[in-house]
Amino acid sequence: FPGHSPGPQSVHEYAPAVKEFNLRMAAATGSSEFFLPEYPAQGESENYFLALEGCEVRGGYILRRQEFSVRGRIIRLAHYRQPVSEGTWNRAYAGVGPQMLRAALAEEPLLFALGMGGSEFALPRMLRAMRWRLLPVPFYFKVLDVGRFLREIRLLRENRGRQLAAEAARVTGTGWLAIRAAQRLAAMRRRKTDCEVEQFRGFGGWADEIWERAHSRYALVGVRDSRALNQLYPASHGRFLGLKVSRGGRTIGWAIALDTEMRDHRHFGNLRVGTIADCMALPEDAEAVAAAAEQFLRERGCELLVSNQAHRAWGNALGACGFLRGPSNFVFAAASKLAELLEPFEATFSEMHLNRGDGDGPIHL
Repeated sequence: FPGHSPGPQSVHEYAPAVKEFNLRMAAATGSSEFFLPEYPAQGESENYFLALEGCEVRGGYILRRQEFSVRGRIIRLAHYRQPVSEGTWNRAYAGVGPQMLRAALAEEPLLFALGMGGSEFALPRMLRAMRWRLLPVPFYFKVLDVGRFLREIRLLRENRGRQLAAEAARVTGTGWLAIRAAQRLAAMRRRKTDCEVEQFRGFGGWADEIWERAHSRYALVGVRDSRALNQLYPASHGRFLGLKVSRGGRTIGWAIALDTEMRDHRHFGNLRVGTIADCMALPEDAEAVAAAAEQFLRERGCELLVSNQAHRAWGNALGACGFLRGPSNFVFAAASKLAELLEPFEATFSEMHLNRGDGDGPIHL
C-alpha cells in the first residue's frame, strides 16, 4: 500500500484487479452496493487510492477535497468516500480498513465522512473506535398520501406484526388520522410568509450574494457560491429542481428539490418521493424557503416529502411546515483535528448546515 495515489494511468491499469476484488466481495457478501470503481474519474479535487498486496487489490477509497466555511473562515476539508476493504469478509485482512484510514488522515488531517447507511455499520464503528466524533444528521418527513405510505414504506413491512398493523391502519383510517394529527400539531407554529417563488436553472450572482450574507451564520457549511453550486447541480441535469425565493424584490434563499418515482426502493418502496436536498438562506429565512419547497413538491403530486438537515433553524422550519422527525441513517463523522475546530462538538452540531447536498450529494434519492 503506497500511501499516495498512483496517477490516473496506473490506477486504470489496476482495473482488472479491481474487477476481481469486486467479484470476491459480491461472492462473499451477496451485495453489489459498495463496489470499487474500475475506471474512476479523477480531478484536482478528487483522488482514488488503492490498497495493494503485490498486484492484488485489497481495498480502496476516494478522497474528495472541498472548501468549507468553519466559523466564518474558508478552509479545505476532505471527504473520506466509499472505503471498501477485503477485511469486511476476510479476517486475514482485518487491518486493511484501519490502514487505509490512517493513510487518508496522513494525506488530509481535516477529514470527515458522511452518510454511511447508519451508525451500526462497520465504517462508523471503526471511526468511533479511532476516536472520531459521530452524530446523525436529523431526518424529517411529511406524509402527503397516507394510504400509499402505509402500503409502501418498507419499515412497516419488516415483520408480519407491523405489516398487519399498517394494513389495519390503512383500511380503518386510523393511520390517516394519527399521521394527520401529528403533522397538524407540528405545523401549528407556522408563520405566514409573503414571498415570491420561481423555478430556475443555473446559479448566478444572486447565489453569491446569499452565500456572502449567510455563511458566517453557520458554524460549518460547505461553500455554496455559484461556481460550486453549478458544478454540483449542473443546469443540464434536469433532475435537480431549483427554487429561488424572494421577498420585496430581493432574493433571500434557494432550494434544490428532487421528485423521484421510486421503484422497489429498500426504504420507500414504490412511493413518489419529494426531497428537499439542499438549501441556503439566513437562518431566520429558513422557514420561507422550506415552505416554498414543501408547497412546490406537494403541488407536483409527491406522496412523501423527506429532508436531512442538521441546523436547528432548518429543522424548526420543516417542523413548522408539518414535517415529523424520524430515524436517520445519514451520519456525520469528524476526525479529531476537525472536531477540535468545532468544539464543543455536540453543542455546535445543531449550528452546522449539513444536508444531502454535502458529501456524495443526493444519491439514492
